[in-house]
Amino acid sequence: MVGHQWLPWINNPSPGTNAMTPAKQEREISPDCPHTKKPAMGHQLGTVVGLSTLCFVLLVACIALAILYNHESDNKPEWNNLLFDYQNISDHYLTVAKANNELKRDNQNLKEHNSWLDEQTRLLNRSFAKLTSMNRALTLEGTQLQQQIANLTSTNLQLSLDHDQLVQYSSEQEEKKLNMSQSISDLINSQTQLEEERQRLSETNTFLREELFQVKENNRELLELNNKLQGEIQSLDEKIEADAFLRDDCEKASKDNTQLQETVAELQQQKQNLSALLGQERRDAAERERSRREEMDLMLVDMRSMNEAYHSLDRYCPVVNQKTNERICKKCHDSWKLFQTKCYYFSSRTLAWRSSRAWCQTQGGDLLIINSQQEQTFIFGTSQAMEQASTRVWIGMTDAEMEGEWHWVDGSPVTSDQQYWLSGAGRATEPDDWKLDNPLGEDCGHIDSSESELTSWMDGSCDVPYRWICEKNV
Repeated sequence: MVGHQWLPWINNPSPGTNAMTPAKQEREISPDCPHTKKPAMGHQLGTVVGLSTLCFVLLVACIALAILYNHESDNKPEWNNLLFDYQNISDHYLTVAKANNELKRDNQNLKEHNSWLDEQTRLLNRSFAKLTSMNRALTLEGTQLQQQIANLTSTNLQLSLDHDQLVQYSSEQEEKKLNMSQSISDLINSQTQLEEERQRLSETNTFLREELFQVKENNRELLELNNKLQGEIQSLDEKIEADAFLRDDCEKASKDNTQLQETVAELQQQKQNLSALLGQERRDAAERERSRREEMDLMLVDMRSMNEAYHSLDRYCPVVNQKTNERICKKCHDSWKLFQTKCYYFSSRTLAWRSSRAWCQTQGGDLLIINSQQEQTFIFGTSQAMEQASTRVWIGMTDAEMEGEWHWVDGSPVTSDQQYWLSGAGRATEPDDWKLDNPLGEDCGHIDSSESELTSWMDGSCDVPYRWICEKNV
């Protein structure tokens, strides 16, 4: 029968049957029931409810089989056993119900824990979004910082190159200063020698003057003696007719007079030679003195230029870092004017053409070279606006090598399409190589700001001091 197949412990009662514990009966009735163990914290609520329902159905089935078995057997002891089994099953049901309640509490705890986890997940998602935004901002800032680092690196490299160039320029200036000092020492030595030579010439001149004075005294005495002899000769001539004896003495006096005249002639020749020698010595000394003064003037100009260059270095390239002596240079010096791609210097002092060019070269440039009408307009207007007493300024052109062939200081010829010589009706046409003031003529070019803008070039003597205009690249 069905009851015997499912409940063998009912069909074969034994003394140990009554002693069977509820726990053992629970394991035999439902050995695979998962509700006898507490589920893990991660099981779902639907699974717990389904297992509880299955255990309840099994319990009902057991009761039904027991009742069916009771109808088939009228044995009272077995009925007692059945009641006892029913009691065990009821106890087991209570245990299962208690376990079910615990599972419900666990399920409620799991729901609360799940809600807490959801809240933590939302917070984490919000924090993750913030961190993602911060990461993007930091990435962008890092990119900008890398770009700034690259720019700063490039700037630092350029500053290093500029610093190296300035160091090289300073070294060159120091070398020029040393050369200048050596030249000054040579000039001082030369001046000392010239002074010694001048002293010697002065002593020679004094000696020659004394000699000349002595010769003049001798000449005067000879003239007095000659006059006296002439008087005696005349007296002798008057007595010659009276006294024939005196004729021989007269002839002898004539011979002495002739010798005296020859001696006077020789003394006069010596006087002329001494005068010529003294004049030549004076001219040579004057020429050497003039050359020495010109050299001293050039050296003084160079020294002033060097001093101005050193003093202007701080203005042109001021120090921006006192620790490293780093400098930043301007495009043009404060006293220079910028036009297009060049810097121009308009002097307020006056020098000869060669001295003014030497000054420009010490500043790293040269005398002005005009290459366009715009440059001519700028130069003329700026020079005219300075309101100097002298309206004439030297520029960098000359025909000293070949008269009439004008060249700029860089060797290029003055072309016909860029010439602004002074000309006009009723006035002289430049260049005219005027030689009345200087026999050597006029071999250097200048601008006269009192004339018209496009007809203001003139030639002049290179030794005349004028203001000047320098130019150099930016």
